[in-house]
Amino acid sequence: MFEMEVHGVNLDILTNQPVIILRDNSTSRYLPIWIGQFEATAILMEIQGIRPSRPLTHDLLKTIIDKLSAEVESVVISDLKEGTFYAQIHMSTNSSKLQIDARPSDAIALAVRTKVPIFADESVLDQAAILSETGEDEEVERFREFLDNIRPDDFQE
Repeated sequence: MFEMEVHGVNLDILTNQPVIILRDNSTSRYLPIWIGQFEATAILMEIQGIRPSRPLTHDLLKTIIDKLSAEVESVVISDLKEGTFYAQIHMSTNSSKLQIDARPSDAIALAVRTKVPIFADESVLDQAAILSETGEDEEVERFREFLDNIRPDDFQE
């Protein structure tokens, strides 16, 4: 497994769908995962430190986990089958370890709220990661600039 970081959230111009970009911390591999608009907004709001007037679903989930004295330990993008990504939320409560299946977008939204590491299975990266070539630094910088200027409102219809 490889530790990933949220590199950004973008809008795919061709499909008009949000895509979260995860970056492999040890190499120059990027993992794009297309997600829903609600989840993209939830992830962006947390990353940008925007607090909604009422808790979003992922905030509610974090509160419930905290109140039950459980702890999210990590999130794993665990599989890719027929173009669909799968994820697991690894948790602990008392002396029990739990693995809960989840959509990657929900798992990542929870991970950014609980500040836990995000991992991707090597087989997922082998199938779907994009390798950044040397000399693409300028393009990556333009992409980062775009990500820095994107707002949750950009994902509303």
